[in-house]
Amino acid sequence: MMDYILHKPKGSRLNWGEVHSRQRKKNKRPSKALKGRKIKNRGSGTGFRELAKTWLDVVAKAVLVMVMGYGAFHGFRYVTTAPQFAVSQINFSGNEKVSLLTLEGMAQPLMGQNIFQLDLQSITEQFKANPWIENVSAVRRLPRGIRIQVQERKPFARIQLDKTYLMDHYGVLIVPDNKQHDALPLITGVKLSGVKLGNEIPVAGIVPGLQAMHFMNQLGAFKDDPIQKFHMSSPLKLVFTTGSRGIDIYLAVDRIQEGFENLKIILDAMDSNLSGIQYIDLSFKDKVVVKKNRMEPRRGIVHKI
Repeated sequence: MMDYILHKPKGSRLNWGEVHSRQRKKNKRPSKALKGRKIKNRGSGTGFRELAKTWLDVVAKAVLVMVMGYGAFHGFRYVTTAPQFAVSQINFSGNEKVSLLTLEGMAQPLMGQNIFQLDLQSITEQFKANPWIENVSAVRRLPRGIRIQVQERKPFARIQLDKTYLMDHYGVLIVPDNKQHDALPLITGVKLSGVKLGNEIPVAGIVPGLQAMHFMNQLGAFKDDPIQKFHMSSPLKLVFTTGSRGIDIYLAVDRIQEGFENLKIILDAMDSNLSGIQYIDLSFKDKVVVKKNRMEPRRGIVHKI
């Protein structure tokens, strides 16, 4: 019998448990190709879900818009056609000179119209066609009412044209005078034809002259004898005349403010005493002419300003 002794290199001994463990770990690790395919498949699924979600959001919003549009259309159609919103009552306020019957007649075409479709601006212009009416405001009173408030013109003076008319402080013609306003100042000397009620007199000097007359009558010298007449002696010269003593005040159209200031200086120098005065001419530049009454021998006095 022969015995053989096998010599193996040191460290060549195999640990079968360690070998099996490594083999199991190797089997558990996927190959690079397999790992790439799994990642690719996972990415495709996520993209599809995101795309589907986006499309669902778009469709949902589109449906919502259509539903809201449908509701808005039918809501608008309802409120603009339903008899519950047809105008059946119109209230007026602010009128004195214009009768309620006249206002109701002007508003008659509004009755039965849909309250939401009324053009309020057009309504105000319609009522302002009446020369007595200066301004109008109209508001809706749901469900079927309208409130109309008018502001009437106030007669400020009379003006003699083809006939005597009333006018306001803006120079707008109102109506022919019916002899009920004789206490108002009278404007004469205006050459104009084809006038239209409700329009402003297209003559330079009318409105500034009305303002000057108003302020002169506020002065103490004219308290007991206010100016009652305003005459346009020429396009550039205005003559104001007091009621009882007939004292004339001359003003230049292009220097009304200057003339008014000079008048206050002269009245202050005269202690507001106009006794015996025939006229005060303020139409010159830098001077004032005061003319005594014709019954007195003295000539006019020139005051330099």
